[in-house]
Amino acid sequence: MKEQAAVWQPLQARLPEPGGVGEDGEMLQGGSMNSGEPIHSLVECPDKPIDGKGGQEIMYRQSDYPIVSGKPMKVGGEKGIAGTAREDRDTPARHRTGVQVTTKLASLTRRARENPKEKFTSLAHLLTEDFLRACFWELKRDKALGVDGVSVEEYEKDLEENLKDLVGRLKAKRYRPQPVRRVYIPKGDGRLRGLGIPTAEDKIVQMGIKKILEAIFEVDFLDGVSYGFRPKKSGHDALDALDKTVMTQPVNYVVDMDIEKFFDTIDHEWMMECLKQRIADSSLLRLIARFLKVGVMEKGQVLATEQGTPQGGIISPILANIYLHYVLDLWFERKVKKQLRGYARLIRYADDFVVCFQSEKEAHAFGEMLKERLAKFGLRISEKKSRIIAFGRYVWQKAQREGKKVETFNFLGFTHYCDKTRRGAFKMGHKTASQRFRQKAKELNAWLKRVRNWVKLEEWWKVLQQKLVGHYRYYGISGNYPALRKFYRLASKLAYKWINRRSQKKSMSFAKYLRFLAYHPLPKPKIYHSIYTLSSY
Repeated sequence: MKEQAAVWQPLQARLPEPGGVGEDGEMLQGGSMNSGEPIHSLVECPDKPIDGKGGQEIMYRQSDYPIVSGKPMKVGGEKGIAGTAREDRDTPARHRTGVQVTTKLASLTRRARENPKEKFTSLAHLLTEDFLRACFWELKRDKALGVDGVSVEEYEKDLEENLKDLVGRLKAKRYRPQPVRRVYIPKGDGRLRGLGIPTAEDKIVQMGIKKILEAIFEVDFLDGVSYGFRPKKSGHDALDALDKTVMTQPVNYVVDMDIEKFFDTIDHEWMMECLKQRIADSSLLRLIARFLKVGVMEKGQVLATEQGTPQGGIISPILANIYLHYVLDLWFERKVKKQLRGYARLIRYADDFVVCFQSEKEAHAFGEMLKERLAKFGLRISEKKSRIIAFGRYVWQKAQREGKKVETFNFLGFTHYCDKTRRGAFKMGHKTASQRFRQKAKELNAWLKRVRNWVKLEEWWKVLQQKLVGHYRYYGISGNYPALRKFYRLASKLAYKWINRRSQKKSMSFAKYLRFLAYHPLPKPKIYHSIYTLSSY
């Protein structure tokens, strides 16, 4: 470890102490975070290589230039975007329709892309009746109810009056979100995950804010790094990027880190600082702050929330992406990679991420630095779930010569391992993680047990078919066909079991069940996503 500390000492010496507070103990406000280091903890970090070696190329995008505060300007009697004067208007001054607001969102995206230094000063006015009506129709109808017990269907009965009243309260700044209802769902490791269920009305407002934030921040997020909860990106894109990285780059080590209770420990003050890098509209910022501190209803009591953003809220994923964009993504791309002599790449899906390294020293040194970096922003690495393992082509070749096995790691519900092709060449393998497989099997068994007497067989059988297709669509990636086939056989076996437990007597023999399957077959396993990569070595 002394050798590892020496490798990273040049970077450690230039980092400020964790905490991000000034000499008077108060958090310093304002400034740019686009360099990967917030202004209230910003220290110049010259491009000094590690061990005398030159730094590697860093991923830059036009939208990653540092943001500079500008003075709000009024153009043609309307509030504009800070530092920008424009003669034209995106929409007329008359009442904006939903289509016009959509055009305005597209204009925000265009301006955010073309002017990375701008801060948007007039956004809350976009939450009109037409815009919120469009947001309402995007809500799912079969979700759990909030603390008021009003469903989306019930809210729809008097939709126009409800929206008129809602917009009136928003304009008068009298709108107050209601506490979220706390529910718990099982996790793969046997523990429970707490979810916060907002009311139907709060979901509408959150959907509107989400669209506004997406229109601005989406152009800032780093493509090739961030994949979670983003338009036109998915977990399969992250898996494909991981496969291509291991197969085509000199990867020897993988840093598999997990942030402990990420959504529950987001620091509210830092969250607002992240938002202020692009937003200067005090009305919208105030509204977001109210959602962060709305509180949680649990067992009839309202508990105050001083940190975190409840999982289950529509706005939570975009806020999490914004937070980690400044805390992790930019810091890694702009600060860390400058100090490396070997290859490195960060792949993140929401709060789940892996980092591929060429050098063992740099992998271990990064692991230590990451703990300090996250601690500064109120986050903590889960020691039980975090590992640094030797993984890659050359590690596999060495293990083959020595008769050993290469360690595996889990990412996005899959176990990733070193495998070989039919011709004996190296390839990266992927299969459903055993813990996730058991979890899905338990969920399916519990659902079949619950539904078998509620509705007729012909009705719930169609739902079972849909569940299997949904399972295949996510887990159906290259090399995972055996796990899909195993799940298919298990589903067929469980279905036969619970069909015969609808009463005290056996209602269907196995021969009859096979005839039933012939006329009503369960979907067969299918690979939906091909992510195999031809090796570059």
